[in-house]
Amino acid sequence: MGLKRIVVLVIVLGLVTTSLIYLRARKTSPPKLRVSTWSNYFPDSIIRDFTQKTGIKVELSYISSNEELFAKLKAGATGFDIVQPSDYMIRQMKALSMLSKLDLSLLPHLNHLDEYYRNLPYDPGNEVSVPFNWGTSGIAINTARVKIPAQGVSWSLLLNSSFPRQTSLLDDMREVFAGVLFLNNLSPNTAELKSLEAAKKQIFHIKDKVLLFTSEPKPLLLKEEIVIAHIYSSDAVQAHAQNPNIQFFIPKEGGIIWTDNFAIPSSSQHKLEAHAFINYFLNPDNALATVRQSHLATPNKTVKSMLSIEEKNDPNIYPPPEIFKKLFFLEDLGDTLPSLNQMWTELKS
Repeated sequence: MGLKRIVVLVIVLGLVTTSLIYLRARKTSPPKLRVSTWSNYFPDSIIRDFTQKTGIKVELSYISSNEELFAKLKAGATGFDIVQPSDYMIRQMKALSMLSKLDLSLLPHLNHLDEYYRNLPYDPGNEVSVPFNWGTSGIAINTARVKIPAQGVSWSLLLNSSFPRQTSLLDDMREVFAGVLFLNNLSPNTAELKSLEAAKKQIFHIKDKVLLFTSEPKPLLLKEEIVIAHIYSSDAVQAHAQNPNIQFFIPKEGGIIWTDNFAIPSSSQHKLEAHAFINYFLNPDNALATVRQSHLATPNKTVKSMLSIEEKNDPNIYPPPEIFKKLFFLEDLGDTLPSLNQMWTELKS
C-alpha cells in the first residue's frame, strides 16, 4: 500500500472516529433546557440541584410581561423548552396551538396539585399547562413616607399619586388598564371600546407624572427612589421582608389574581426533558424551597400543608375571604385585544 493511500486511510478513519464520538456524545449528553420565566422564581440552588440529579443543564431567560412572551413566540422565536405564561395568556396561546399537549403520565407529582388548580377555566384538565404559583397585584407603599388614608387604600392613591415622581406603574398592559378600570368601577375584563378609550386617556395623563413603568419595582422601593409602586404580591412581600415599612395593599375597589404556569412550546425539541423539569417542581420538597425563597402562594396542596401556621396565615400571600372575593382573573378579550394592544403601543411611544 502506497504512502499516499495510507495517509488517506488514516484521515478517513480519523474522521469516522471523530464522528462516532460526536454522535455518541450527542446521544448520551442531556440537552440544555431553555426556560423563559419571571425574575426571582427559581433559586440558583434549586436549579443546581435539578442539574445534579438529572444531568440536564438549564438556561434561564426572563420576561417582563405576558405580551412580550407572546410576541416572541408569535414572531417565530424557537429554542424555548419551558415558558411561564399567566392564566389569560394560556387561553390565547392554546387557541393558536402555540403550546404542546402535556403527557400527564410523565407528571406523577401532579397528584400534589390542589383539585381547584387541576381544572381552571383557561385550561381544564391541565391539557397544556400546570400552575406553578399564584399571587395578586396591588400597591406597595412605604408607610414611613406615605400616610395611609383612614378610609382605606384606593387605586386613586396610585393613579393620582401625591408623590408622582416617586411612583411606578407595572410595565404590563392588562394590569395598568385594570387599575384604571377598577377606579372607574368597571370590570378589569371589560371589552367595551368606549370604556377602554376613556381609560387610555386617563393613562395618558398619568404616564408623564409617574417615574416609570417597570415590572420590577422592588429594588427602587428598597432604595426609596419610589415610595408607591404598582406591584405583584411576591415582590411586595420580598420587599417587606427587607424593609417592614413597605406594606402591600389590595385596593378596596378590587385587584387581580393570577397564576403563572409551566407550559411547553410546540416548537420545543426537548419535550421529554421539559416534562422532567415540570415534574421536579411539582415534587413537594423542591416546590417548598422555591415557595419559601420567593414568597409565592402555592397551588400545591402538599406544600401548603408543610408550611408553618404563620406562613399559611400571611394575608399578603394568602388573602382572607373578604379580600379574596374582590379578586378577578384577567380574561381573554377576544376581538378587542388588537385594539387594546394598539392603545398600549400609542401610550408607550
